[in-house]
Amino acid sequence: MFNLATVKHLQGLSARPSITITLPTYRTSPDNQKDPIRLKNLVTETTNRLEAEYGKRETLKLREQIQELADSVNHEHNLDGLALFVSAAYQEVFKLPYRLPERVVLDDTFLTRDLVFAMNRTPQYLALMLTEKPTRLYLGRGPDLHEVRDYGFPREYNGPGTGVTVQMGIGASPSREIERALEEFMRQVDTGLRGAVQALPFPVVLVGVSENLGMFKRVSRNTELIVTDVEGGHDHLSAHDLGELIWPQMQAALRERRQGIFEQIEQASGHNRTVSDLDEAWQAALDGKVDTMVVEQNLHFPAQISEDGRRLTRLPSGGDGPDDAADAVDEMIEHVMQRGGRAVFVDDGELAATGGMVMLTRY
Repeated sequence: MFNLATVKHLQGLSARPSITITLPTYRTSPDNQKDPIRLKNLVTETTNRLEAEYGKRETLKLREQIQELADSVNHEHNLDGLALFVSAAYQEVFKLPYRLPERVVLDDTFLTRDLVFAMNRTPQYLALMLTEKPTRLYLGRGPDLHEVRDYGFPREYNGPGTGVTVQMGIGASPSREIERALEEFMRQVDTGLRGAVQALPFPVVLVGVSENLGMFKRVSRNTELIVTDVEGGHDHLSAHDLGELIWPQMQAALRERRQGIFEQIEQASGHNRTVSDLDEAWQAALDGKVDTMVVEQNLHFPAQISEDGRRLTRLPSGGDGPDDAADAVDEMIEHVMQRGGRAVFVDDGELAATGGMVMLTRY
């Protein structure tokens, strides 16, 4: 499964050269019949550049690995984007549920900015279906839902009220015993949700009848993760139909949540926890001080990195030197995410006063 943990893993890899190939693809015929041709052309571009920049004999093995990886793609089952990552020690291809630009990048690290941007533009979320038989967890992106079969899910209630004998003391109420057992079941579901969110750090939508929603919220220790809920007995729906039902409401909740980033910027500024100066932002990213990097979606620029690695000089073009960053913004995003922060993209012009980006620091 491709998720934020995959991106962080890719960001942690370094080798020269590291090859990134991305392209948009199509799910259905006849559009997807062009995908193999597009990929073949990008592979040809990649091999030509490898030979020219690194030598024909020196890159023979890499070129073979790229071709093998491209040949392994079954285009009949493409999604919306394709990404190939190849270095001497790492070769992997991912089919992704969002559009990617057509691009070939040869660098010391893999290019992840397009992936981060796509994941933020169409953010992922978790949908928790609260029913006793069984409670299910889904990973969603837009209206597409895929069931998560891990972290104790799906989880089925087999306690009192399902034919299991209720063990009571004198004067105890059967209905109260059932309620206690259901509350304990909801706590177990909540523990499973916490484990899932640690690996898949996305907002949560709850789905279920009002009684189950209320009980879960009453016992949950993760209510801060919940951005909305969809009331009703929808457990009979397929993942496709459930996603179609959930997405409009989730989309509105995520839009409201995204606008809240400007309130966070204002609050952080009032506590002197914002950085927008280029050198200070770069140093905060390196030192793990950044909680959230807010950046305009099309902000890119090359920069020269100082000898001590602590300062950036913005370049009008280029970024091809041994001490240069071809895209300093992507470099900062990678440093922030590797150190536990997150990147949030906003529309162009919304951060004009701070040069297109601002860091919200932890302290």
